[in-house]
Amino acid sequence: MACGSLQIVTALNGASMDVSPIGPIIEDAKVLLLLIAEATASHIRRQANSVAHKLARFALHSGGDSIWVEETPSLISDLVEEDNSTPCTS
Repeated sequence: MACGSLQIVTALNGASMDVSPIGPIIEDAKVLLLLIAEATASHIRRQANSVAHKLARFALHSGGDSIWVEETPSLISDLVEEDNSTPCTS
């Protein structure tokens, strides 16, 4: 699993129980990661995560559902090209 928050990745990979306000979510995610063979949490740089960021911002402001089938949405096509040439991990 790739995540843009180094703090979340550290919490997911930590052995101790997370007692932060989002601790229950972190602990549930840890259990789910254990259920998937060879699953790990890793940090992804913001520059390599621009497509997810743009889609998340679009979803916040779209006011409805959007479905794209067999084509890249025009709002992210340029970012997909850029992401393909950017290393994902720090």
